[in-house]
Formats: sequence, structure tokens, C-alpha cells
Amino acid sequence: MSVSFHLCQPGRGASCGACCGLYNFRDHSRATLTGQLAAQTEALRTVPREPDAWHTAARALLESRRESPLFPAVRVCPLLGFLDAEHTQVGCLGHPKVTGGADLRDCGVYRAEICETFTCPSFTWLSDAQARLVQAACADWYLYGLVITDVEFVRGCLQLLEWELAGPVNPEVLAARPETLEAVRQLFALKETAPGRGTHAAVFGRFTPDTEGEPLSRTLDYAALGARTAPEDEVVLCLGYVPTHLEELNRARELVRVHVKAVAHALGA
Repeated sequence: MSVSFHLCQPGRGASCGACCGLYNFRDHSRATLTGQLAAQTEALRTVPREPDAWHTAARALLESRRESPLFPAVRVCPLLGFLDAEHTQVGCLGHPKVTGGADLRDCGVYRAEICETFTCPSFTWLSDAQARLVQAACADWYLYGLVITDVEFVRGCLQLLEWELAGPVNPEVLAARPETLEAVRQLFALKETAPGRGTHAAVFGRFTPDTEGEPLSRTLDYAALGARTAPEDEVVLCLGYVPTHLEELNRARELVRVHVKAVAHALGA
């Protein structure tokens, strides 16, 4: 199982800056990140395309950041920005394909060699069809980045759908019909829209910083909740829910269940 196409810039509305630390803040809402990316794009727009000037500008952007990274081990690159005037595509502003030839990626927090060769786990843990489904259903930079980098979430949603339909589901079939694809989008969009999650939402939903700031995987304390395991729990964790009582857990499970059933209904319509 592996993905054969470029997950970072697959096109058709999808692009991802997660490996550049885009979501690595406690407040990684769409509005906040849009403002941050727009500011970085504008700050670098008129800087002469030579290393000394870009190093200085990148350092200034890092020093002006008002919030520290949620996970210090994940670097946040100031060269990430919008590649188009409409703010629909994110990417590296120092990449030679963006600058017109000059490779300024060394001016950020990673070396160009790392940027050139790095592949996130999704490249090997998702199938081609699964990744294509995410690309089609999440055709915007913010939601695509949240979903494509959360393998457990994508697999968990598709597994629930297979259980609901009592049989295998081909992701290509889900992407082929507009009504089915829209239902899948609404399911995946829970990464952004699910209510009542406090500060543990979106891409880091299943993880929390430990005492040293490293990612620590969370689990549900079934004994404390007075609950038994349920098929929806993997997705509930990926959405960032931290239930403190059974009713809260059941509401989160039901939210996931309703969206899975909507996909199954659209598929059978």
C-alpha cells in the first residue's frame, strides 16, 4: 500500500503545508492560519530573492510570532505562504518553482535537501484510492491538510462505513458520484466543524503534549467513563474529543454515526 502521486501539491484545490508546521499551534483555526499565511506571504513578497535578505526576513517572522508551537519537535517554517492571489493554495514561497529559479528553502527552518526528500507517513500508510478520495472530498488547503495527514481518521471513517454497509467499500466509487462525495466531505469536515471539543481539536486531536512537549497519544478511560468500547471511538479520538462523562462520549459517537449513515444513504440512493 502506497501513494503514487504527490500529496503535498496534488492539485484540484488541494494542497498541504502540515510538514512545515502549519497546524502546530493550539489555535490552528482556519481564520487564524489564513491570517498567518497571508502575513508571511505579504512580508516576503517584496524581499529581494537572495539568501541574506531572505534569512533576515525569515528570522524577523519567527521573532514576531505571538504563539509558541504546540509541539516544539515539529518546526514551523516562516516560508510557508499562499502561492496564489486568491489564497487557495499553500506552499513554500522559497521553492525555485515559486521564485522563478532561486532556491531559497535553506533560509527557512529546514534544509532544501530535507524538503526535497521528505515524505510524511501518509505516503506509505494510505492507498492511492484513499488519498484520491481525500483529495476529491477536501478540495481546499485547510481541510485537505487536516485530513490527509491523519491516517487513523481516514481509515477509521472508511472502516465504519464498511461496517455500516456490511461489506467492502471502494473509495473510487465514493468519489465518482457528487452526492456521495459531498456526504464524504461532510464526514471528513468534522475535523474542522465537530462541536464541543475545547482546545484539543483538528489535526492534533488524538495527541496531547507531554511534559517535554512531545506528542503523547491519548486513549479513552472506559472505567472512569462507565463505558464499553464502541466502533466509533477511534474517530472520536481523532476528532479531539476529551469526554469527561458518558453522555459526552455518546454525543460524540452519535455525531460520527450520523455522518457515516449519511454516506451510506447517499451511496445507496
